[in-house]
Amino acid sequence: MQISVVIPTYNRPHDLNKCLDSIIVQTKLPKEVMVVDNGNNPDTVELVEKRKREFEAKGVILKYMKNERENSITIAKNIGIDHSTGDIISFLDDDLVLDRKYYEEIIKVYRKMLNALGVEGYDQEAKEDERLLVRFRESLLKPLYLFSSAKEKGKCRVLPSLGITYPYPPPDKLIPCEWLSGASTYKRSILQEIKPDENLKKYSWNEDQDLSYRIFKKYPGSLFLTPHAKYWHERSKERKLPKRELIYMVEVYDLYLFYKNINQNLKNKVIYWWSRIGRMIVGVAISLFKQRSITVIKKELKCRIGALIYCIKYIREIKKGDLRFFNETLK
Repeated sequence: MQISVVIPTYNRPHDLNKCLDSIIVQTKLPKEVMVVDNGNNPDTVELVEKRKREFEAKGVILKYMKNERENSITIAKNIGIDHSTGDIISFLDDDLVLDRKYYEEIIKVYRKMLNALGVEGYDQEAKEDERLLVRFRESLLKPLYLFSSAKEKGKCRVLPSLGITYPYPPPDKLIPCEWLSGASTYKRSILQEIKPDENLKKYSWNEDQDLSYRIFKKYPGSLFLTPHAKYWHERSKERKLPKRELIYMVEVYDLYLFYKNINQNLKNKVIYWWSRIGRMIVGVAISLFKQRSITVIKKELKCRIGALIYCIKYIREIKKGDLRFFNETLK
């Protein structure tokens, strides 16, 4: 099985370089690595050009492709799919670092589980991040408001709130999943049938979850997580979006995905809207914990309430999947 790696990137050459470092030392090298550039930093293309010979010396093709359409992770992924040639397509966020045996362990799963359409490894951040604030948020606040149980033994689920669960403590064997992360791999065949949703622009909030959950719903039991393939999400220090824009994107895109992917019964609707209240309360709790000023907290709370009102105002368009009212505001 040959692997094509697709890395959408946006003005983060330092993070991208570390990601490439972890790819070139793999015990199972990919056939090709495609960097699809959503940004405008000349250092990105310079970095790729600089490292081409190094990759070629190990039999790996390193390609740079400029996304000339519009800034969108999902569009970048589709460009990568269209230009890739491997049997397995690996999507990587540009701030991920892989263990040396990542792809070796991933391929073992595809060979063992003939029904596998998607496979990912285990995020070591989930194991290592035990800070007080994180434990408080993940163990109490999120479950209370049903927008994520975050860590759940042996399970990787999508909740009606669009929240997700992640297996913790780390499993000791292969487990089935309902969604895959930013270190996901898929068989080429399924990505020709089910593609990343280009309605999701720029940072494309929840695009990984959306793609994988759609595959899971159509082909239950086809997605897997192996704890033997390890990676680290280094959480780039480069800011993804302005705070207000991200808050509005979360609310608009989540509501769109709720109508698109979740069964529309009364229970699920109650869970979803209750979770939005929970997000606001958790946001305030975190701000208080970090001792932010009352002025800053009020400003953020006003923004979160404004985003919900905005969604209600355009709920008909969101139900229809017409997100132009929001996407045209993105710069």
